[in-house]
Amino acid sequence: MSGDEAGPELRPGDAETFRQVWRGFGSTVAVIATEHGAARHAMLATAVSSVSMDPPSLLVCINRSASAHEALRGRGAFSLGLMAAPHRDLASAIAEAPSATRFNHGTWRRLRDAEDAIVGLPWLAEAQATLFCAIDASHDYGTHSVLIARIAGAIGEQGSDPLLYCDGSYGRFAAGEG
Repeated sequence: MSGDEAGPELRPGDAETFRQVWRGFGSTVAVIATEHGAARHAMLATAVSSVSMDPPSLLVCINRSASAHEALRGRGAFSLGLMAAPHRDLASAIAEAPSATRFNHGTWRRLRDAEDAIVGLPWLAEAQATLFCAIDASHDYGTHSVLIARIAGAIGEQGSDPLLYCDGSYGRFAAGEG
């Protein structure tokens, strides 16, 4: 194909175009939680990706206007619970609850017997798997902070029925379809 052939119409690279395009790409739903000072904070996130296997690490993008943002950076550690499809209602309840009441939904526990950076972190027992993360780097970009975190511990199982979020709705992965 030569470079002068007609193709799809080029649209502007503005925020609205990006939002419309990106809504069609699904992501696994994660519950992020931390405790800083005397306050616990939880939020749902879909902007999560693995970074490296050596050291095991991930990145998460957090809007700087999120109520949990400053606590995450202040504590420097968080739990990241990967939600399973059967817990769609629980994820929705956490997402829709005011920040102060998010811990009223689900069964929350505290991490014990762990390295200092992550001990005492709250984690959601209903999550299919939970990663306990210590933030190694933070980079502000646009409206968000990109947090790069080392995996300090993990509990749970391999994901086989993850809760997905795409185009404003929750759904699930159907293996073998295509």
